[in-house]
Amino acid sequence: MNLPLLYQWQARLGKALSKLNSWQIENVGLFSYGVIRAESCQQGQIARQVNEHERVESTMRRWRRFLSNKAFPLEVFFAEWTRWVLSAMVGTEITLLVDETKLHDRIGVMVVGVAWQGRCIPLAWRAYRANDAASYPAEGQVKMIERLLLQVKAGVEPDKSVLVLADRGIGCSPDLCHAVTGLGWHYLFRVTCQTKIVTEHGDYTIAQQVQPGDVWAASGLVFKQRGRIPAHARALWGTDYPEPWALVTSDERLSGHEYARRNWHEQSFRDLKSGGWQWGESRLRLPAHVERLLVVLVIAYAWVIAIGSQAVQADRAHPLHRHPKGGLAQTLECFQRRS
Repeated sequence: MNLPLLYQWQARLGKALSKLNSWQIENVGLFSYGVIRAESCQQGQIARQVNEHERVESTMRRWRRFLSNKAFPLEVFFAEWTRWVLSAMVGTEITLLVDETKLHDRIGVMVVGVAWQGRCIPLAWRAYRANDAASYPAEGQVKMIERLLLQVKAGVEPDKSVLVLADRGIGCSPDLCHAVTGLGWHYLFRVTCQTKIVTEHGDYTIAQQVQPGDVWAASGLVFKQRGRIPAHARALWGTDYPEPWALVTSDERLSGHEYARRNWHEQSFRDLKSGGWQWGESRLRLPAHVERLLVVLVIAYAWVIAIGSQAVQADRAHPLHRHPKGGLAQTLECFQRRS
């Protein structure tokens, strides 16, 4: 283990996440470093990478105490983490992605993240028991997402222009449209193929206005039966899409192609799971423990992709190699050699 690098990393975290106490910073730094070295979120593998002068069992107990620590200020962390991540991004326009992922049939996690260079860096999240209506957050999906967006907004500078993207499983909600505009932001949501827009020329089913290769736009009222919200419709059917995109937005300047960035969230979920930290193999069953686990995994993820981006820009990235399951990928050797 490279102790000077670890201490430097913990000091950097302490400066950026100044509202965490020293014990919290020490553990977040240690375990995010361990996740990267182990390329896993399994406690035993992490402990063996960072135990240094203590027994592996002692490091594992320390890991479990961190995950069980109810005093960890998660909402405070979200605001500080958001501010730190966004401060490193050039420009005044931000795209936030909202999506849900699941750990098998045990845990569901709603995540709000920022789109960046083909990936999504999670900024705030909420975990709950999956496939269990009784255990779903009592405030419901829209209020849960709105709260996450508010937590993120606490770390967003006032001069930033924010666009929120969501898939049709989330975006078919007039209440969520109102929530986003109430924050002073714009939305671009995918809706079902049955969604209509009411214009001065008549009612149109958005998805039915295009054939492969076509683009269509109109303005009017959407969600006719549930709010009649003024909005702009976009229908796109790329030649490589199996079906058209039916989209609604509060920003008439958008073409609809911006929605392609929503897939970056899927790429990041894959990175956190099978492509990187093996999050999908986590055995945690308590939502609160999963939320604190994600603090470590997300920090490790952002650290690695930031270093990888710098390596690519400096033309020092490792060449692509063939993955055993097919496809091409780059190894984490660039980071591991630095550490």
